[in-house]
Amino acid sequence: MKKLVILLAIASIAASASMAMAGASPKTGVNGSMHDINFAGGGSYKSDQFKRVCAFCHTPHNALPNGSVPAPLWNHAPSTVNLDPYTWASPMNSAIAFNNDPLVGPSRLCMGCHDGVTAVDSHGSAGSFNGGNTPLSAHYTDALGNTAKRYIQDLTVTHPIGFLYADAVAKRNSNGNSEIQAASNGFIADGQYTKLQSTFNTNARSLTLTPKRIQDTLYSGYLTCASCHDVHNSVNAAPDPTTVAAGNSYNYFLYAQEEGSAICLSCHTK
Repeated sequence: MKKLVILLAIASIAASASMAMAGASPKTGVNGSMHDINFAGGGSYKSDQFKRVCAFCHTPHNALPNGSVPAPLWNHAPSTVNLDPYTWASPMNSAIAFNNDPLVGPSRLCMGCHDGVTAVDSHGSAGSFNGGNTPLSAHYTDALGNTAKRYIQDLTVTHPIGFLYADAVAKRNSNGNSEIQAASNGFIADGQYTKLQSTFNTNARSLTLTPKRIQDTLYSGYLTCASCHDVHNSVNAAPDPTTVAAGNSYNYFLYAQEEGSAICLSCHTK
């Protein structure tokens, strides 16, 4: 049975810093996390003069006009970069439609910080607040000692985004195949590492799933950055305790754990 061929992102768009600087623990909220610019900058970014956390993305007044960005009360400049979109490695996937804008929906907002060009610490209406102008362009050392970056400049080498999830289900589950999980399924819950070790066939055993469903994370049916990443650090996955004891600690804002490839297997049946 042929499988959907994809390239998995080594450094995810919403990845935190290195293992040693993982920011606040998962499920503890955005305050103090790597998405709290006042905290995350460590002197690199200019913090908000009132030490507000939400203000870097949202504001109750003078937000960008409705319709200009797909987000409520947006307070940050959206990215204007145009990146080469992902192309399917398998001709079998040609029927899976991409949006004309591969950064459709929340992905454009994520890239407002993670494109390496737009200033992370800029916010406020017409410069009424003295924000900064520093882009997220630094590199860091990952858990394997390799140099990695926190920004994306090429969508051809990351997990595809901007495609219709229903198309993938229909195409890859045709002819008796069952390769993509239904959008009504939840993500694989924390603590399933032992079960995932036994077999990669995610339909061969009973797995506990989260109340957060795949379809809850799609944007008008399209898979985006926010389909994998919980930017508010509220219902994301915590590292498996057994691997934390071995020195593996991380917070990538993912809806499922890295252990056992739970995040991958939440959608892919292997």
